[in-house]
Amino acid sequence: MSKSIIIIGAGGVGREIAATLRHVRFTDLKVLGFVDDNVKKGSFVNQWEVLGSIEWLVNNNENYSVIIAIGNPLIRKNIIEKLGDAFSYPTIIHPNVSIHDIETVKIGNGCYIADGCIFTTDITIEDFCFINTGCSFQHDTFIKTNSVLMPGVRITGGAKIGKNTFIATGCTITNAVEVEDNSVIRYSINNIYD
Repeated sequence: MSKSIIIIGAGGVGREIAATLRHVRFTDLKVLGFVDDNVKKGSFVNQWEVLGSIEWLVNNNENYSVIIAIGNPLIRKNIIEKLGDAFSYPTIIHPNVSIHDIETVKIGNGCYIADGCIFTTDITIEDFCFINTGCSFQHDTFIKTNSVLMPGVRITGGAKIGKNTFIATGCTITNAVEVEDNSVIRYSINNIYD
């Protein structure tokens, strides 16, 4: 039996997640619709209805599964705090993600991992992270809660990414770099060993 899921955010990221959930592997999750503060309730985005605002969701007594489809970590953080424990937060991993060592790659709740991502070994992705298409992670990468990585980000061995961090498209973070919480990374960071 399919479980209903609501996608928070009806923009491009939300449409991408809805498209992933249409994939045959996700027959256990059925998109009920979108929640979005900036799109009129009752309108349709692609084939899915906009059910209401965040307030509508919070005030609705149903125990929905939800996924946050917004690329701004600060907005995501506010939504996570507002929703609290009232909902379940499944992790959605696209079927074309490559995880080399399923024993040592840990991915938290409420994450979305898009098509073409690669995880090698000894990697931790905490709750509510959004990892866009074609990102790659080498050994001992640690990404804290609610970080957003845009397409093509490359993180090499030992990097630690602080919570609520945004990393722009195509950035490379090398070696044991530590990125502070609430950072915005728009350019590659290279830590070359002497």
